[in-house]
Amino acid sequence: MDNLNEHSHIAELLETLDQNGLTKEKTEVQSLVTYIGSMEETLTGMLGELQDMRREINLIHNSTLRSKCQNLVQKTDDKIRQGFSAVKQTKDNLIKSAGNAMKEFREKGKDTLAQSVRAMKIPEAFDKLSSLFHRLSKDMAQDTMKLSSMNAELQSAKGHFKNMGLLLIGKAAKEAEHTKTDKGILSRLSRLFDKAQRGFSSLEQKAMDAADKLRVNRVKVSVKENLNRYKAAAKGERQTEGQSLSPQPKITEKPKER
Repeated sequence: MDNLNEHSHIAELLETLDQNGLTKEKTEVQSLVTYIGSMEETLTGMLGELQDMRREINLIHNSTLRSKCQNLVQKTDDKIRQGFSAVKQTKDNLIKSAGNAMKEFREKGKDTLAQSVRAMKIPEAFDKLSSLFHRLSKDMAQDTMKLSSMNAELQSAKGHFKNMGLLLIGKAAKEAEHTKTDKGILSRLSRLFDKAQRGFSSLEQKAMDAADKLRVNRVKVSVKENLNRYKAAAKGERQTEGQSLSPQPKITEKPKER
């Protein structure tokens, strides 16, 4: 997991924006860089825990339960990799856009910098990421419910084995022990799924908050710029009126020669 801030295109763009006083534009780029790092960190942690869980799933005694859990774990793996795919695409687009922005700057000057950052459509990128993680979070919540149903089935099986104990004491005890082990694994998997759901939800919320903040900042800057233009225009009008109202010098006639 590399530090995107250290990539040559990104570092050069951030420095150039700072040097040219484009604070708003620098904030927009930096917000996406920071979010990408957060995505990578969250998804990497989720994937590592899921891989550890796979080994536990293989220890489930009930073959039907084991197969269902393996399918759910694979679905979760697919979701996490969708997140990584979004990370890579967003990162690649940002690096490419930063390179293009610096090329435009070197060729045409400072005026192109703000336009280049706006062309990156950073708030819109946050919208897409928020939508993706909302869907993944919703899917994870459904899978967690499926695990709850499977856990209820195990509880019923446990009672069944207790009844079997009247006839087959040894077998019932062994089956009950297996069920207890399977239940523990299922419980840990359920907690992992809940954590993954909260991870996706957190990334969704962070993307929404970032997009909203950038849009609010754009409105504030736009209002401020319009106000400054209005003040400048009003000042110019007052100066013009002052010049037109200032007394004109009197022209004295020369005495006629006799």
